[in-house]
Amino acid sequence: MSSRLSGFGLVELLVSMALGLLLTMALMQTLLGSRDSLLLLRHGNQLQEDARYLMGRLATDLRAAGSEGCLDLQLGSGLALPEPLAQPISYQGGVLQIVTALPVRVQADATTTYSPGTFGARWLVAGNCRDRVSITEDSLQLQAGDWLLALRQLEYRQQDDRVQVRLNGSGNFETLIEQVVDFRVQFALAIDAALPDAGGRYQPTLTPGEQPRLRSVRVSLALSDNPGSPQAGRLLTQHFTQVTRLRNRPDQ
Repeated sequence: MSSRLSGFGLVELLVSMALGLLLTMALMQTLLGSRDSLLLLRHGNQLQEDARYLMGRLATDLRAAGSEGCLDLQLGSGLALPEPLAQPISYQGGVLQIVTALPVRVQADATTTYSPGTFGARWLVAGNCRDRVSITEDSLQLQAGDWLLALRQLEYRQQDDRVQVRLNGSGNFETLIEQVVDFRVQFALAIDAALPDAGGRYQPTLTPGEQPRLRSVRVSLALSDNPGSPQAGRLLTQHFTQVTRLRNRPDQ
């Protein structure tokens, strides 16, 4: 008797190998697509975190601009007020300048000398909150009962695809965030300095004479994973807008 042999032939073996290869390639393609999607999601989240950080920092600085506490700079008889202090918010040549008070309040119990570098400030303001005030960029001697206020100067700008900041008007600008397509600042003014609210549209410029009428600042930011050519980026350009109402008006 003869027995029949059973098993896979060459054709069946080749077909099964081809099907297995196709399934493996499909699985690899799915895994790679999931990985790319995850990377894009993380990149988009990073752009949002960068925008949130910058907008939060700017809002804090803008709200603190022009803060003098109980020390009225206008009390200084013949006081030569530095230009940045006369205009605590300015925008020239694409640079947003903000003068803010540091969270430092010192009341002297005896005659004491301080310097701006002690607090990381540019100016020191001191006085008795009644009828005397002085300001300096050098060391300052406090009398007993005086209050001390430390002021710093911040400058924000867009340089290529980065938003940078410089402290106290000296040194190099340091990068805060990257992948910036556009960084824009606009200002809302009251029709009259005596009015509490802004009227009209936001404008891209701010002159020293308009400072008493400044009521809010709008910051617009656009970020992309390909800031040099946003249309070629893998992510859609993300746009962020923030409006900050000022707390310290010059006429108050």
